[in-house]
Amino acid sequence: MNREMKNLFIVLHNVHSVTKVVDTAQVVYGLGFPNFVISRAEGSAAQNGVPDANKLAMKMKKNFIVLPDLKDVLELLETEKPIMVTSPVLTKERLDFESLKKKVMSGEKLVIILSGSNSSFSRKEMDLGECFSLEARVDIGPAGTAAILLHALRSLQND
Repeated sequence: MNREMKNLFIVLHNVHSVTKVVDTAQVVYGLGFPNFVISRAEGSAAQNGVPDANKLAMKMKKNFIVLPDLKDVLELLETEKPIMVTSPVLTKERLDFESLKKKVMSGEKLVIILSGSNSSFSRKEMDLGECFSLEARVDIGPAGTAAILLHALRSLQND
């Protein structure tokens, strides 16, 4: 993994499901990306998913951060406008993988936030970043979204 990818942070926000936490962590780390962040984990995601993802991060020698909310993510990762990948039903703007690649390859810090909630982001949360979606008919969930997004970035990196 190029050193530029060390400036890419994948954030899973507002998650209640152990499976979503663990599956997304496996995708992020399995594709070789070093930084995975959870914000607002609740219920079983907090009790079981976070410890499981932490264990996976330690085994793979990757970075894992847990924060209370999105504002903490923005403050601690020092980003003003993260990329928020939302349901295709909520925005007509589609992700431009070439543009993302340019940001990553420039060494710029890039924070990509995925929703762990079935209802995606609230309007107030969406106002915190730039909202895009994948070219899909419905929301495919955070692990699927991370897999497509990160695989595309890896493929573009090799161009």
